[in-house]
Amino acid sequence: LITGEGFSPREIIDYAKRLRTDLLTVEGVGKVALLGEQPEVITVEVSRDRAAALGVSVERIYDDLAKQNTVASAGDLRVGDRRVAILPAGAIDSVAAIEDVIVSTASPDALVRLGDVADVRREYMTPPRQLVRYKGQPAVALGVANVTGANVAKMGVGIDAKLAATLASRPIGIEVHEFYHQGKVVDAAVWSFLLNVVAALAIVLVTLLLFMGLRSAVVIGAVLLVTIGATLLTMHLMAIPMHRISLGALIIALGMLVDNAIVVTEGILVGTRAGRPKLDVARDIVRRTMWPLFGGTVVGILAFAPIGFAPGSTAEYTSDLFWVVLISLLFSWVFAVTAVPLLADLLFPEGKAAADEAGGESAFQRHCKAFIALALRRRWIVLGASAGLFAAAVAGFSYVKDGFFPASTTPQIVIDYWLPEGTDIARTREDLLDLERRVAALDGVDAVQTLIGGGALRYMLVYNPVSANSAYGQLLVRAANYEGIAALLPQLQAIVDNDYPDARAKVWQFRLGPGGGPKIEAEFSGPDPAVLRRLAGEAKAIMAADGGAISIQDDWRAQVPVIEPLYSEARGRRLGISRTDLADALSANFSGRNVGVFREGDTLIPIVAKAPEGERRDAASMAGIQIPNRASGGVTPLIEVVDGFETVWRDGRLKRVDRIWTINAQCDPRPGELPSETLARLQPQIEAIELPPGYRLKWGGEAGDSAEATGNLASTVPLGLLAMVLTVVVLFNAIRQPLLIWLVVPLALVGVVLGLLVTDTALEFMALLGLLSLSGLLIKNAIVLVDQMDFEIGTGKPRWDAVIDATASRVRPVALGTLTTVLGVMPLFGDAFFRSMAVVLVFGLGFATLLTLVVVPALYAVFFGVGEGERRRA
Repeated sequence: LITGEGFSPREIIDYAKRLRTDLLTVEGVGKVALLGEQPEVITVEVSRDRAAALGVSVERIYDDLAKQNTVASAGDLRVGDRRVAILPAGAIDSVAAIEDVIVSTASPDALVRLGDVADVRREYMTPPRQLVRYKGQPAVALGVANVTGANVAKMGVGIDAKLAATLASRPIGIEVHEFYHQGKVVDAAVWSFLLNVVAALAIVLVTLLLFMGLRSAVVIGAVLLVTIGATLLTMHLMAIPMHRISLGALIIALGMLVDNAIVVTEGILVGTRAGRPKLDVARDIVRRTMWPLFGGTVVGILAFAPIGFAPGSTAEYTSDLFWVVLISLLFSWVFAVTAVPLLADLLFPEGKAAADEAGGESAFQRHCKAFIALALRRRWIVLGASAGLFAAAVAGFSYVKDGFFPASTTPQIVIDYWLPEGTDIARTREDLLDLERRVAALDGVDAVQTLIGGGALRYMLVYNPVSANSAYGQLLVRAANYEGIAALLPQLQAIVDNDYPDARAKVWQFRLGPGGGPKIEAEFSGPDPAVLRRLAGEAKAIMAADGGAISIQDDWRAQVPVIEPLYSEARGRRLGISRTDLADALSANFSGRNVGVFREGDTLIPIVAKAPEGERRDAASMAGIQIPNRASGGVTPLIEVVDGFETVWRDGRLKRVDRIWTINAQCDPRPGELPSETLARLQPQIEAIELPPGYRLKWGGEAGDSAEATGNLASTVPLGLLAMVLTVVVLFNAIRQPLLIWLVVPLALVGVVLGLLVTDTALEFMALLGLLSLSGLLIKNAIVLVDQMDFEIGTGKPRWDAVIDATASRVRPVALGTLTTVLGVMPLFGDAFFRSMAVVLVFGLGFATLLTLVVVPALYAVFFGVGEGERRRA
């Protein structure tokens, strides 16, 4: 924002335009927009009294002024070998030249200057369309947008360098203030996320080192680093940028990337400890696990597929999550079956040496087998307890708070301020200046940008500026820090509610995602605007009676008064005055008539002729307006062609959606209350409003956006689930194994509900995406277990022993895969955007994995009739 104490708006605008030209040369800059530019006009106020005294017709003055101001080429002629244009001199080039224009009079001998009958001055257009202020001073906003695909952080560095280079030529007193710098915000966010990635990577490597030993940790860690490198390279080739979603996807995928490598490494480790040659073990393990691991990887990818292919803006916002997970998981499988055997062959000891190191079955394995045998003997108790836990989770789900996207961490607060529709911008300015002063004086407020008559430039994705409206104002408040916003919100809302009774004001915070606007909207649609206004009025009355709703309004706003001169068709025809003549005369008197253009360099300034302020001060002056009469050549008073005047109320704005009249009754929750909590109280009452035939109620706002986003996601979920089911069926070429695997998936809800309730986290859109990915992770773990059981039975081992041995052999890789995923996601607990997803993954996967290791053997025993009699005898 550009301010200049002691400088005129024109001087500030001139400097802003020079700065805009400089910024357009910065690499990556696509557009530089100005907001707050006050257009100038040449005003010619023609006094009817002075004109009449000198025998001059006002209409003739307008015509003469328009003719004198018209500068056109008079042709050209040949001079030697050239064509030379003919252009008459004497074009109007100053205010004084306009005053010296000679106007026609009734007497051909009389010479009357325009300055004799009119006041001519250069001024800013009144009323102003929009005003911008910053830190209590008039300002011009300068917004810079990047070209598609440009690195906004790099562009920001270029802008800073250009501003520093222009400092020496900046007039003393002109100041350039930075209100929002996306390049710096993005750069800080990327570095913060990179630290989270490094932290997650370190957590995963330390976990592997503690539970699998140095050699295994080196093998898996090396494969993990290669996988991340290949993923980043592919992201670059596919033009997937580094942003919040893609970096978050890397953190989410980080724990899953080691799953395949852990299974292969564990198999090779067990084989070498049994005394077998390394190369034979590696060959057998890869051959046996390659396709089950590929199937599990595909299922994990398909779990994220609805995110990548769902329609709508919300899914588009998060779609890169799917593509990053797809790339990384595919690379993890490729390197698990190629790089892991190679590194194991280089680092692991040969079979006999490994067998000597191992020393036989560990105590942990013996305890695992004993516990699994107990679970098989009590299989119905295990399954009944699991069903009970699931039922409790379903019951507890009703206590989970709903949400859409979390509040932004940008330290900014927005105050939307609406006066009654049709309010003059001067009154709006008066209120906003007073509010600006009071807000700027509060502790914790760093700066205030004031916008009068419309919204700001769209400087971030989640900001949707309000269109120009003289009754509207907005304060963009920058807090000293993000932590202070919670205390400022109720303070600001209390100020606007208690001290500005004529206004409807809302204090709100940006969101980290799509959405914005009123949080609660009851959308009524139907054929008759009058009925829709009544329905919206009933809904607003319910909102007002609630006590917890604020900023109650509708998007049609209030009706506005309109003065109607009642044109008399009979008298108008008799006097030769048409309805159009009447309208033209009114427009010329009050709004003015554009009679030409004044050129100053490359700037064109309109010349507007109108009546003096004294003749257009109020509605009573309308009666004396003189209407030019083309038939008689004279003028006719307006009062002669009207039957009087009426003031009526009319709709200032109406809205159609798909050609159907639609009105939204809107409100917001009071600070500190979730929209879902307010909506829960309002929804039953508003839905009880009796709708006439042909009218419909639909919910918008955050509830509508959330429902739309969830609906868009749900439209692709069935295909994703079908693909996951088919993958598991093809993998086992059977029905019972896929069925028992899918029965494990609902167990995820136990940990999810517990986690959301314990951490007091809302079930936001990102949490729904976490639920989808969680299903893929659980299916992948179950596939590993069931495949090992089938393999053990296929080798001829008694089925009871096969189920126990298979489960015990997969406890460590499954548990380690879950542990690395859970610990890798934990750094996201500190990120507002991914927090809900992190809670779902950590609690859901953690609890579900523990249940899976018990429930899958029990289900296998039930599905295949495995009894204790089918075991080895001493």
